[in-house]
Amino acid sequence: MRALAAFVALAALPVVAARDPEPRRVVMSSLAPDYAENVPAAKAELLRVINEERSAHGAPALAYDLLGAKVGDEFCEDAARNRTSGHWDLAGRPPYLRWALAGGIDHHAQNFAAESRRGFEFTEPPVELLKAMHAAFMAERPPDDGHRRTVLDPIWTHVGIGFAIVGGEMRMTEEYSRRVLEWAELPPGPVKAGKGALVALKLPRGWNVGAVEVAYEEPPRPMSRSEISARGSYGLPPALRTLRPYPPAGTRWASGEPGDFRPNASGRVELVVALDRGPGHYYLVVFAAEGDAMGRKLFPVATPMVTAR
Repeated sequence: MRALAAFVALAALPVVAARDPEPRRVVMSSLAPDYAENVPAAKAELLRVINEERSAHGAPALAYDLLGAKVGDEFCEDAARNRTSGHWDLAGRPPYLRWALAGGIDHHAQNFAAESRRGFEFTEPPVELLKAMHAAFMAERPPDDGHRRTVLDPIWTHVGIGFAIVGGEMRMTEEYSRRVLEWAELPPGPVKAGKGALVALKLPRGWNVGAVEVAYEEPPRPMSRSEISARGSYGLPPALRTLRPYPPAGTRWASGEPGDFRPNASGRVELVVALDRGPGHYYLVVFAAEGDAMGRKLFPVATPMVTAR
C-alpha cells in the first residue's frame, strides 16, 4: 500500500504558480443507480461475505459502488472474450488507467481472478463461482497475500464487483476504492505537453492535504496475451515530484521546499501540475487525513488523472 511518511516544517516564502486558463470539468466518482450490472444478487452475497471478513479483522464495512461494478464488468467481459488473464487489457491499459478513464478519481485497487475450461462450460450458480474465487484470495499466506491484504485493508470505503462468463472463460474482479474527495476539477480533455494544468480538489470540511505526489506514465502500448499473463501484481508508476502545502508562516519544509498550494477553510485545494515529461498520463496521488496532517503517516485518498498530448 502506497503511504507517505510524516513530514515536518522548519522556514520560506511561498511561490505562487501561474494558472492554466483552460476550462475544467467537475468529476465525482459516482454512477447513476440505474446501471444494470451483471448478477447483482450474487454480488450482494459476496459483499456480505467481504464485510463479515473485514469485521472479523477490525476493518469497517464497505458500501457497494456501481462505478466499480461497471468498470469491473466491462473489463471482465473484455478479458473473457479475448481470453486474457491478468490486470492489463490487450490495449496495455492497467487498472488505474481504466479507472481514471471511466471517471474514477478515488484511490483504487483491483483484485482479479480467472478460470478457463476446455470442453465444458460453467454450470454452477454465479454466487458459487464468485465466492470460490474470493475464497482463494483469502486463503493466501504471507508474503504472497496481496489479494487478501487488499480485501482487509481498513482504508477502503467502497467496493464494486465485476463478473463475466463467455463460453469456457470466467473472469471476476473486486474494485476497491477510498471515497473521501467530494469532487475534482480537471481539464476537459488532453492538455498540450509542456504546459501546466490547473487542478482543484474538494475534501470534506476538517480534512487536510499533506502532500500530492505526481506520477507519470507514457501512453500504453498494445500487449499480447502472454505478456499480460506473465505480469503479476501492479502498482502506480513512481512519483516524479511531491507537491506540498505552504508551511506555517515563518517556517519552511525540512527538505527546503517553499510549498506549492494553500487549502482554504472549506477544503478546496488548487494546484498546478507541470506536464513536463511529454505526452502520457499524469496521476495526482493525494495524501490527506482528517484533522491535522502534520507529523502523521498518510495514505492516499484520491488519484485523479490529467492526460497530456
